[in-house]
Amino acid sequence: MSTPPPLAARVYFAAETGEEQRRALTDGLAGLGVAPYSATLGAFRGEALTWLVLVVLPLSGFLQNVGQLLAQDACTALKRVLGGALRRSPAEPPGPPVPPQPLLLEDERSGARVVIEADLPAAAYEQLFTLDLAARAGRTLSYDRTRNRWIQG
Repeated sequence: MSTPPPLAARVYFAAETGEEQRRALTDGLAGLGVAPYSATLGAFRGEALTWLVLVVLPLSGFLQNVGQLLAQDACTALKRVLGGALRRSPAEPPGPPVPPQPLLLEDERSGARVVIEADLPAAAYEQLFTLDLAARAGRTLSYDRTRNRWIQG
């Protein structure tokens, strides 16, 4: 029996994304069974970037595969890969602190986007596996820490 081909993902990095962050994300995605194809952008669809990384993939299939592949450790692995890509380098240039930019996951089927911040709690990652992205087509979801759930923003 042949193994199915890996999921493909388009990974768009903002120009200021560090090499360590790029490598952490692409290597992490590869370790989760995703074939990442990456590019660096100065703008996206004619708009200035408000995110550090955008990952476009069949998100529901990705989450299902990660869940099956890693079972109990799926949330921990997902948090390590996605959150790790957002960790700031210790070699940040001096000056005023820059607000952290998120990573966006975009489902290529529904167009739903999920905003991933560097310090999301484990509960946020656990809930990702149960989100109905088809019901949120074209919407952007962010994690509301006061309600402890994903909301449309």
